[in-house]
Amino acid sequence: MSSSVVDLVVHGPPGSAPPVMADAFLAGLAECGADERSFRLVPRGDDPGVHAMELLIERPGDGAVISTCTPVFLQAPLLRGMSLTHRRLTPLARLVTDHFFLVARADAPWPDAGAFVADLPRRTTRTGGYFLGGINHLLGLAIADGTGADVEFVVTASEPAVWTALIEGRIDWGCGVAAEILPHVEAGTLRVIAVLSAERQQPFPEIPTLAEAGVPVTFHLWRGLMGPPALTGAQQAHWHEVARAVTQTKAWKGYLDRNGQRDGFLPGSGFSDFLDSEWAWYRRHLGQAGLLPTANG
Repeated sequence: MSSSVVDLVVHGPPGSAPPVMADAFLAGLAECGADERSFRLVPRGDDPGVHAMELLIERPGDGAVISTCTPVFLQAPLLRGMSLTHRRLTPLARLVTDHFFLVARADAPWPDAGAFVADLPRRTTRTGGYFLGGINHLLGLAIADGTGADVEFVVTASEPAVWTALIEGRIDWGCGVAAEILPHVEAGTLRVIAVLSAERQQPFPEIPTLAEAGVPVTFHLWRGLMGPPALTGAQQAHWHEVARAVTQTKAWKGYLDRNGQRDGFLPGSGFSDFLDSEWAWYRRHLGQAGLLPTANG
């Protein structure tokens, strides 16, 4: 290995899910010892996904830098017509699949998913996310369509700012993963109303799916690792093995259990093929929403 220190780039801001995953990855690495180099976290969450990709593209062939990644690595290039996409980098491994939950303030007028679905068409409500075309936006559009409701989408400064806006009453409901909403649910400021999955999920197994209330909106989010361009086969194989070892640790499995996530390990070319299929899905749905600036290939 060419460097004794590895940069683990974190592509989301404090209070979002990527730093939680990065901490869990380092805890798992400390447990399994699959890479004996020192690791340091490099925050690049001011422009989620984009700043991380820009750092990676500047370090071709560097085996001492990797980044957390989620669908924003696809959404941002599509929405902005960027030439920098995942195809110019090195997809290393998908690690987990995640689930979204529909949440409201603890004092919201909806005791359950049925009440939410029944009430939503009666008045305009507000939901939010940190950019148009993000998952929060697409889910908001799908829930509005499924309920026949008028839903206003409020753009916030960041993903964590969604929950601040909800707590302060500037939006009425939101969609988020457990890693983002758990601190607020445990603090008693937010309440989970439904899960956006085909079946009930941890860490809220008692919460019904939105489909049980008659609105079958579902979405699964992936999380993984991205490398810089031009990594050698040996460098890629090293990261595949490191990621595999981390996902077998107690620390990593504890992270999955706490946040209601599932193992989704898929290394190398399998991950690359998966990302290409995801690119096509986002291109289609963002296009249908009228959000693409130009045709993207």
